[in-house]
Amino acid sequence: MVSLQFDAPKYDRTNYHTCGGTLVFRNWVVTNAHCVTDMPPSLLKTKRFNSTGCEQGKPIPTADKQFKVRVGSKDRTNGGETASVVQIVAHPDWHWGMTAPVDDIAMLKLDHPVNMQPIQLAGRAALAGDRLRIYGFGGDLPDCSGDLPTQLQQLDTKVLPPAKCAEAGQSAGEICTNNPHQTDGPGPGDSGGPAVKFNRDGTAQLVGSCSRAAAELPGESPTIYTSEPDFRDWIYNTARGVSAAA
Repeated sequence: MVSLQFDAPKYDRTNYHTCGGTLVFRNWVVTNAHCVTDMPPSLLKTKRFNSTGCEQGKPIPTADKQFKVRVGSKDRTNGGETASVVQIVAHPDWHWGMTAPVDDIAMLKLDHPVNMQPIQLAGRAALAGDRLRIYGFGGDLPDCSGDLPTQLQQLDTKVLPPAKCAEAGQSAGEICTNNPHQTDGPGPGDSGGPAVKFNRDGTAQLVGSCSRAAAELPGESPTIYTSEPDFRDWIYNTARGVSAAA
């Protein structure tokens, strides 16, 4: 698990957790594109794209953020290993959900390879009925007020058929997870966090990263996750291509 944070000195923000992410190579993290791009003003007014990212007050322009990550710790304030983000590569077809497919995915290049084991990418997309475990440092309040938990949270959930997520606008390259008890689910700060499927031998495989929900209150509706296996080639090509050009 990765805590994606930023410093924004002009706005008096330091070590500010905004989203989650997952280490897929020792110097690359996958997260969601809406975590590292600026929402169009028209969507800010309508709240059409109900992300599970976390940023209090008026949004800070991405250009004013110095992104970094904490990798491999269950405490987003301590432990694990830290690295700076030196390059952000959003999917070329990402467009804030104004048309389908959404393609809400981005890769973050780190300033050095971390001494942590990357997760395996699943070979296929998760199917309806598959049981998953989701992770994040997100909170329970829709406006991101109050203190976010410092300790990693997790929830066991399962994949729903697309018809159950029509309200959130599920599109190609996405999966939908249920909200147990109609009260439990990702909240602000959980965007980009992983959905993991465990094999019979206990091996964890990445199948998704948290994108958005239909309801503003955490747990009130199912949640849309970008399906990483559907972007497997793009993930590998991004890492190989940018690394080769560096």
